[in-house]
Amino acid sequence: MKEVYIENNLVYKNATDEPFTGITQSKRKNGHLVYEEEYKNGVILSSNLYYNGKEIRVSNKTIYNPNKPLVLSKEIKYQLDGEIFETTTYNDDGIKILIEQFKNRKLTYSCQYLGKKKHGLQLGYGENGEKMTYRCEFINGKKNGTEYCLNDDGTETKKEYRNGKKIK
Repeated sequence: MKEVYIENNLVYKNATDEPFTGITQSKRKNGHLVYEEEYKNGVILSSNLYYNGKEIRVSNKTIYNPNKPLVLSKEIKYQLDGEIFETTTYNDDGIKILIEQFKNRKLTYSCQYLGKKKHGLQLGYGENGEKMTYRCEFINGKKNGTEYCLNDDGTETKKEYRNGKKIK
C-alpha cells in the first residue's frame, strides 16, 4: 500500500498524484494476504479482511457508500466455511440501522438500531429460522411495549415495558 496516499478522504497514486483506481493489498512477509481495499477514482468501494490460513478466505467484508468517501454502507462477517453469519447495515450517513445474524443461511436474529442504541424491533428465531422465539420493540435503547418469548419447553411469556421499565 506504499504506492498510494490519502488526502481529503480520497486515495491518490504516489507516482502521478491521480485518483487511484484498483486494489491495494497488505501481505505478511510470507506472502499471506491479510487485507485488501478496492478503489475507484480515489473512493474506497470495499475492503476485505482475510482469515489466517493456507486458503484465501474472507472473514470480514466492508462495503462503503460510493457517494460519500469512507462512510460505511454494510459490513458482512463470514464463518470459516464462507457462510455469512452476521451483517450490519448503515444508512446513507453511516449510522448503524440493522444487525442480522444467520445460521445455516437462515435468519436467526434481527435488531433495528439508530446509531449505537436499539431502536425498533428486535426479533429472534429458532435455529431453522422459521419460528419466532423472541420479539421486543425498543425506543432509543429502551424496551417499549410487549416483550414476547417462546421458551424451549414451548411455553410463552409476555412482559410489558414502558420506557425501559417493566410495568406488568
